[in-house]
Amino acid sequence: MTDDSTEEAPTAEVPVDAQPSSGPEHGANQAEAGSSALQELLELSRQQRLQELREAPTGALKSEDVDPGGPKSPKATTAKSKPKADQRGASQRVAQRVARRTVGRLVSGASVNTQPVPIVTALKGSPYKAPVQANEPAEDEARMVLDLAADIAAIMMRAGAGTSDIEVSVIAACAAFGLTTAQVDLTSNTLTVHYSTSDGRLMTVMRVNRGESIHFAKLGSVHKLVTDLVAGTIGFNDARNRLDAIRSQRRPYQDWFVTGAWGLMVGSLVVLLGGGAVTAVLGIVMAIFIRESGKFIGRTSLPNFFITTLQAAIATLVAMVAGNFGIIESPQYLVAAGIVLLLPTQSLYSSVQDALTNFPLTAAGRMVGVVLTLAGIVSGLALGVVTGEAIGLDPIEVLVPKTGVHVLTAIASMIAAAVVSMAAVVAMQSTRRFILPAAFVGLASYITITVLTVLEIDNVLASLLAATVSGFLARPLSLRLGAPAIVLMIPAIYTLLQGLSIFTAVYQIVAETETTSFAVGLSSLFTAILANAALAVGAVLGSYLARPLKNLKADAVEKTAESARSNESTITVDTIEPRD
Repeated sequence: MTDDSTEEAPTAEVPVDAQPSSGPEHGANQAEAGSSALQELLELSRQQRLQELREAPTGALKSEDVDPGGPKSPKATTAKSKPKADQRGASQRVAQRVARRTVGRLVSGASVNTQPVPIVTALKGSPYKAPVQANEPAEDEARMVLDLAADIAAIMMRAGAGTSDIEVSVIAACAAFGLTTAQVDLTSNTLTVHYSTSDGRLMTVMRVNRGESIHFAKLGSVHKLVTDLVAGTIGFNDARNRLDAIRSQRRPYQDWFVTGAWGLMVGSLVVLLGGGAVTAVLGIVMAIFIRESGKFIGRTSLPNFFITTLQAAIATLVAMVAGNFGIIESPQYLVAAGIVLLLPTQSLYSSVQDALTNFPLTAAGRMVGVVLTLAGIVSGLALGVVTGEAIGLDPIEVLVPKTGVHVLTAIASMIAAAVVSMAAVVAMQSTRRFILPAAFVGLASYITITVLTVLEIDNVLASLLAATVSGFLARPLSLRLGAPAIVLMIPAIYTLLQGLSIFTAVYQIVAETETTSFAVGLSSLFTAILANAALAVGAVLGSYLARPLKNLKADAVEKTAESARSNESTITVDTIEPRD
């Protein structure tokens, strides 16, 4: 018994039948009170305690505080007659009063017991904020709906969707079929959906994702499917057939075409950073070689950390060889573009998004992978520099000369930024209709960071603001095209990634000079990583700022949902046909 409990106990008379006058405090235990069985048990316990009070040799009770049929309470005795009994009776009374006060708070409170938050409230601010809620299905039908929702999540997890997008998609699918009490639990690679029927039967469905394979075209197809479910335009049978077709959906582009897109993106990044035409061509060749070598090494089941380390070392050695033989004048741009190719852009964005949307476990799991990849890049750069110097290659000049803003250079940089975003759309296996919108968003983001840099805004703040612009533009455009925001967000971020700053910091750490030291290089590396993380934070912020914006397609879906809800439509699993 704590001191707080002792202080809360009454010290004068003990009202037995009367309820406590003061309302109970709010707590988690209020949700467990109120059952009739518990009240009967408490009443029996109170009667027993009343009998003990009547037999106690000390204390004073008012006659009206006892039961009407019981005898009058005995008169109080003094402490001089029976001091031991008086001491024992006083401690018992204190314990009983504290117990009655606690029980009263649990059972007879004036406040409403805590109730579970409806699952539909999680859809606020999402594209599925107004689902058509059907009547509760039968047990067999409910299990089929849970399987459908879990399969939707499994496809999204493997295709590279964010955790918040997966959760709202599962909730929307369950709510559309009447499972409004379902609960969704997501970790880094596991999904669990719980549902309890009205008669108390529990159902649980789980899916495990053992690897990602980026496929943004599937994300767009799943987004359309869930949108139709929310609008109430399709039934369960059609939804199951469409989901099976999505599972076997082919990639929009062949592997050789995707590899060429990665090479084109690296070549455009070289131009974006300030490299020449020869450096850009060499960047295309280097990117293709790095990607193919990574695939070849990956067949040996070597962990990704070592594969990334070898790829970064190859990029560094290629740049050093090209610079020493006079093939290119600025090898640092080539290394920087290769680093951007290896950066875990999609994982970095998803981990930051999970951390900001209350998914700490998933964010931690993703962040571990991001840190390991960054560590592999840093290790590979250091390995490449040390190996190059060991075989007699001259070091790379990492200083970037300051040049003025020229019209032709600015035009070439803007074209390169658009090409980077378009190539990233192909590399992420999105459909062709997203190529031009991605070019627009990427170009707007690059112009923003260029203007902020000219205004001498801090690099981290400039990265944050430029990524905010990309998120603000990507969300409404992607929803209008029938896809989640990540489909346009990731390609736009590629124009803002800062591989040159990472390479410069690592080079300062490895090759110390009179003007640089390990501490300076480590500080520069931390700043570079922070700037790239600010890109993910800004993209999430821009997406949230764009939530109030409505597009025509979202309005149409919401109107359809409201019309279906007003007609009190119901959805059944076995016989429902698509609505007209």
